[in-house]
Amino acid sequence: MFHEKQISYLYEVGIQGGIRRAADILGVNASVISRQISLLERTLQLPLLERKGRTVVLTEAGKLLADDFFESRERRTKLERHLKDLRYMKGGAITLRVGAGLVDTFVEYVLKKFAASYPNVFVEIVAGNMQDTLAAIVQGEADMALAFGPIGNPELKRHSFPWGPICAVVNPQHPIAKLGKVTIEELSKHRLISLSETFGLQRHMNAMFQSQGYLFTPAYRCNLFSTAMSLSISGMGISFMTAQAAGERIEHNILVAVPIDHPIATEAQCHLLRNSDRRFSPAAHHMWQLLLNFFQQKGE
Repeated sequence: MFHEKQISYLYEVGIQGGIRRAADILGVNASVISRQISLLERTLQLPLLERKGRTVVLTEAGKLLADDFFESRERRTKLERHLKDLRYMKGGAITLRVGAGLVDTFVEYVLKKFAASYPNVFVEIVAGNMQDTLAAIVQGEADMALAFGPIGNPELKRHSFPWGPICAVVNPQHPIAKLGKVTIEELSKHRLISLSETFGLQRHMNAMFQSQGYLFTPAYRCNLFSTAMSLSISGMGISFMTAQAAGERIEHNILVAVPIDHPIATEAQCHLLRNSDRRFSPAAHHMWQLLLNFFQQKGE
């Protein structure tokens, strides 16, 4: 119907307020711009310019064309930038939701390798509970997620891996610290530390207690693993997590992790999640593969 070059001339005239000034900016003869805009007006059978005093302004039809040209140019620029990122396999951004108890593992064994291959990619890491993580993936707010706990059957692409056992975590002087395993019955006799109900791990704990005819009744509730560990270090009670989540505090004997004697604790899994409708960039695909490889090797 019309040529983009004609629209580009019209857009510049609108920005500069005159044909001659637009011609100076574009480096073409003013008569060329005038002729091309006249052709466009005849094609559309609509006036595109009108004079107001000493300046030339766009008519309503001219504004519509100019706005569309601007938006199209912006979209094209963004597309070209993205394609360039893909071509050179660098740049861009990845957003991950990571379960709070999995952050240290992710950073140490996956993110370090990824950063070596894609140093220019911006990575946003959002730690959170299972409920918020699932919502973020479904709504497209995150590229992928690493979560722990009971997950149900969300319509997401999922890979699940063994990540147990869930342990009772205490300071070395606690009465259960020397046990090889601890039963739900024994745990019910002590002061307990709970995470918020939205945490997958806490759902596991509630289910274990319920299966044995007990109610999980905590002395403290918090929404951070670090807070729960601080309470355990101080001897205030028993917190619950995997030994991997307690990390260096276990290695340095600041805390002791005692496996819980229950099938749910033994068979607990972590989950790698993504929305099947979401298209990955090469960088995001590489991150996904690193996560898959790490947890597959860990599960062997």
